[in-house]
Amino acid sequence: MHFRVLTDEMNRGMGMVVRALSARPLKQVYDGVFIETAEEGLILTCTDGEITIRATVPATIEEDGSALLPARLFGDMMRRQPAGEVDVKVDEKGRARIKSLGTASSMAGMDADDFPDVYDVSGENVVLLPADRMRDAIGKVMFAVSTDESRKILTGVLMEVYPEETLFVGLDGFRLALQRIARHNDLPAKSPNRIACVTPGRIMSEIGKMLPDDPDVEVKVVFNDSHVMVQFDNTKVFATLLTGEFIDYQKILPKSWTTEVAVERTQFSHAIERCSLMAREGKNNLIYLKMQKDAQLEMTANAERGDVHEVLDIGFEGNELEIAFNSRYLLDVIHNISGDRICMCFNSNVSPCMIKPPEGKDYVFLVLPVRIFGR
Repeated sequence: MHFRVLTDEMNRGMGMVVRALSARPLKQVYDGVFIETAEEGLILTCTDGEITIRATVPATIEEDGSALLPARLFGDMMRRQPAGEVDVKVDEKGRARIKSLGTASSMAGMDADDFPDVYDVSGENVVLLPADRMRDAIGKVMFAVSTDESRKILTGVLMEVYPEETLFVGLDGFRLALQRIARHNDLPAKSPNRIACVTPGRIMSEIGKMLPDDPDVEVKVVFNDSHVMVQFDNTKVFATLLTGEFIDYQKILPKSWTTEVAVERTQFSHAIERCSLMAREGKNNLIYLKMQKDAQLEMTANAERGDVHEVLDIGFEGNELEIAFNSRYLLDVIHNISGDRICMCFNSNVSPCMIKPPEGKDYVFLVLPVRIFGR
């Protein structure tokens, strides 16, 4: 194999595919980048056995072929090449010789035949989304994804596709985050009302980091019963889906509430942060909220080392209520809501609290309170 490529193009492609590498690869072959020639240039592929990332790089092909090179070493070597064109030639033994302006190097490769085939995802389940909105949706639900491997299905992100919207959902049993993207979808004839898949959270997080914050870039998601492929620009991400029944979260979303509070987001965030400093000194990291009809919200945190007391002006409707939350859970959602104000809706001090922007339902967060005893 023999090709010439611009360093900027190769570095862009390598920067994408090495995201699939594991810090502790299960097999030596998972530590390599598979390079093959194609009509459009070079195709670079890395995998860890669970996620596979493939990038296409424009190049001048002098001789067709393929090679499996140490990914991190090759990537580091390419980043340190002078700007401009690099000449790479791989001999029959898999050794690569790299030449550019005033520099030459070589490295031993691995047996390219050992690299696993990429599962070709095809099917009727196709979703098209703007890259910036999918990136935002993933970022807003990831914190609620479970890390408990005993409930494997909840370690993934649910993507539900309806004719007029796509939903991303993260849920760990204590909290739920849901982001809607309003956009028409052409669903397959066999499933005209809903299609869905659950992608491992680690992989979905990586996809979110890779997506450009650009509304003009379209993301194509294709999935079947076992695998998903996410394609944008010159990059494709392949992964195995999680199997099992995701929790029917629609049953726990409150349809009405008895107490509704609107509060200035920045003030509320700063008050939670101050309370959480003391809450962390206690046993349960708790913050107590007391909502009163005089349109004030009292927030307290207690520990052996002291206490914090905050009072905020709020918009208030409904019944007075005292409730307790894990402070970290509240901070997670506040940091993911934009806008000047947030709305909190309650039914009791033991049922889930809904937190959302005052206008619209594109982003919804649920958090379970902590039962209060002896107060």
